[in-house]
Amino acid sequence: MESKQIVLTGLVATALITALVLSGLVVDMVAAFLVLVVGILLTYYIALNQKRIEQYGCLRATIKAGNEIREQTNLKSVLEHLAIHARSLLGIEHTLLWLPNDNIAWLEDEKYHDLLEEIGQRIRLNPLTIQLTNSEDSNLPWPENVTWLAAYPLVTEDKFQGILLLLNSRAKKLQGHYGEVLNILCRQSAATINRLLTEQNREEEEQILISALLAGIEAGDPIFKGHSERVHAISGLIGSKLGLDKAEMKTLHYAALLHDIGKYAETVADDEAESLSDHASLGAELIPATGIFEQVRETVRYHHERYDGSGYPLGLSQTDIPFLARIIAVADVYDAITRLCSKEERLDHRTALGVIKKATGTIFDPLVVVALEEVADELPSLFQF
Repeated sequence: MESKQIVLTGLVATALITALVLSGLVVDMVAAFLVLVVGILLTYYIALNQKRIEQYGCLRATIKAGNEIREQTNLKSVLEHLAIHARSLLGIEHTLLWLPNDNIAWLEDEKYHDLLEEIGQRIRLNPLTIQLTNSEDSNLPWPENVTWLAAYPLVTEDKFQGILLLLNSRAKKLQGHYGEVLNILCRQSAATINRLLTEQNREEEEQILISALLAGIEAGDPIFKGHSERVHAISGLIGSKLGLDKAEMKTLHYAALLHDIGKYAETVADDEAESLSDHASLGAELIPATGIFEQVRETVRYHHERYDGSGYPLGLSQTDIPFLARIIAVADVYDAITRLCSKEERLDHRTALGVIKKATGTIFDPLVVVALEEVADELPSLFQF
């Protein structure tokens, strides 16, 4: 029962009790007055307590919603969770979300982009309310049946990330603890958006640097041109099929691109024969042993180990070999026998799969080979055979 209903019920009950007392003796007026006062106070206390319970419940749900938003790993899911929780917690009929240079609307129709752009120009750090009755706003392309709108900025550290728009919400819904609900949701969303955009920019910059490095190195040996990118693509398919998490996929991404970097350092090695037989270790030494690159370094170092222990540099076997290195080993050989060999020795797609399957349990991890077979139909679409 809502607090307003409690107040109404309490007042009606108190009035009835008072009337019953008054219908008896006039001398009981004092008692009736006391009953009236006590009834009103008790009703107020119950209603106030119920309101607090409602507020605490709403705020707890908001904190949970904020945590869910913070855990999202891509921009689209952040915005979807924000919209869902805003509608659920506040009883909002519709929401729109607007990001600078990237409109994401409740109704995917270009005619609403002008509305979003207009509001985006008006709001930066403070909430804004707009009524359609305003002549100033009546010409905007409003969605059907919308007469009232509240816009809340998504801001973190005074950095504007976008806007949450609440359509046809009653003004009272935005007062009291409802305002705090919006602040929590918007702060969490803005912080998460900022984090994801920062990570995305950093990853794009890292990718540009690695691609430039590989392009420069591979230019000296045309045979290997595109090899690292292809191994990266094949490894990614296998890793996804094996259910690697985001961190593991990121490590696999960098390790696959850099797995053969040691081959291009052979000119600085004292013994060329030794460098040719252990380019994996040589390449690992070129990768910093800090942060995520520590795992990348170890994956590169052991991608030529064999499942039966006959590989190099340490002769590791089975699960002693890092799992990501076992994935790259399969992808590396697949590309080598389908693309790097001379045209006379090059194998077609199906024959290459057969060769790898025969080496299951000796050179390759059986689990990785099974995963390769399951993504086999996707490989031809990646490359022209």
